[in-house]
Amino acid sequence: MADPAPAEAGPLEADNGEENDNTNDDSDSAMGVSVLGSSASMTSSIMRYREENGRTYHAYREGRYVLPNDAVENDRLDLQHHLYTLTFDGKLFVSPAGRDKPLKRVLDAGTGTGIWAMDFANALFLAADDHQETLITGVDLSPIQPPFVPPNVTFYIDDLEDDWTYSYKFDFVFGRMLTGSIADWPRFIRQSYEYLEPGGWIELSDILLDLQSDDGTVSPECATQKWAGHMLEAAAIWKRPLDSCKFYKEQLAEAGFTNIEEKIYKWPSNPWPKDPKYKELDAD
Repeated sequence: MADPAPAEAGPLEADNGEENDNTNDDSDSAMGVSVLGSSASMTSSIMRYREENGRTYHAYREGRYVLPNDAVENDRLDLQHHLYTLTFDGKLFVSPAGRDKPLKRVLDAGTGTGIWAMDFANALFLAADDHQETLITGVDLSPIQPPFVPPNVTFYIDDLEDDWTYSYKFDFVFGRMLTGSIADWPRFIRQSYEYLEPGGWIELSDILLDLQSDDGTVSPECATQKWAGHMLEAAAIWKRPLDSCKFYKEQLAEAGFTNIEEKIYKWPSNPWPKDPKYKELDAD
């Protein structure tokens, strides 16, 4: 298989904003890492965030992602991670990745604050099993990850919608809450397939704005349902759909994936559930 053409400028290693003349490799990423030498001129520009209405937004590939990247948003992302962990009963992922063979390399696509990648690395360390040597790569448009991370975690600033140019393949590609971030989902899934080792796994988790109720009382005239409809329409105009998860199963099959399983979970939006787990999810 031919290698894809190099992406413009290539990925940047996440920088904590401090000067550092050393370029870290996969075995030395515990301290704030520097930008790859060929892209050093871009380091200052990616830190000059766009400010609008009191919020800040990513500078690298400006406009590709609609949500802010400030402290308020970072707290929301970390809370979102907590919600998923509660939903999955403490598990960081639900696919069979790593059951049949050790995970050598893992890609956290759209890593955000990096909380999943770091929790995964810490869980591997505590497990003291064959996965301790797993190398985790987190990719995002914003350098909002912390400067001190587990030694087997590396963060890069890159655009997942560009051609992927990794010099290695992964055993597990993990993507969570990427809906609204990707314009061409079939292409993203194809590239994931191409950069997975034989027998590798991909796990995609996303929210669906089509609101549901157990008793069928949510009608199209419901104000919240109307809001959701307007959000879907706006995202379609922006060409980054918010209903992408409806098509993952079909697109995964078209890309060549097998053993595809779709699971649907509930997230309550009010304090009415009697189930203790759902009550806790709503409280968060």
